[in-house]
Amino acid sequence: MQKPLATIATAMVLACASAFSYAAAPVASADPAVVQATKEMFTAMKVRDMMTKMMVQMAQQMPAQGRMAAAAAINGNPNLTPEQKAEQLKKADEEIQNSAARMQSVFADPTLVDDMLAEMVPLYAETYTLDEIRQLTAFYASPLGQKMQARMPELMNRSLQISQRVMMPRIQKAMAQSQQAAGGK
Repeated sequence: MQKPLATIATAMVLACASAFSYAAAPVASADPAVVQATKEMFTAMKVRDMMTKMMVQMAQQMPAQGRMAAAAAINGNPNLTPEQKAEQLKKADEEIQNSAARMQSVFADPTLVDDMLAEMVPLYAETYTLDEIRQLTAFYASPLGQKMQARMPELMNRSLQISQRVMMPRIQKAMAQSQQAAGGK
């Protein structure tokens, strides 16, 4: 049971990290003027605040998501008796709480956002020209840009809920099919 839960936790962390950046390593050759403009754009975008809030939200949602995935796997296993399912759910709950505590310490690390931003700035600086960065900064500093930033956490949260609502039945079905195939061997 611990391996599937660790896999779920790892997948969640990797998915969260990929939401922030696709860069595997810092890009070192960005123009210093563009780097500075990118930092100013990130300030206008309130990227630090958004990332911090997102990490808090992810840490809060992880136990429920892990529990849902574990319950689907356990309850979908036709080889387990109701008593065995209850026992495995109890063990899963314990492991999920332990995993959540470990992930909370990762998300609470005060250097995490700084490290992510340090790698994101050169990525943006190499992707956009100085003029484009300035245009983006002007947008994010505008009333519409500020509204977008203010509403983004809610939109992301609701989008995540939609994704879970659409994906979970499919994931549960796939897990049940996998368990049936494994049990039939």
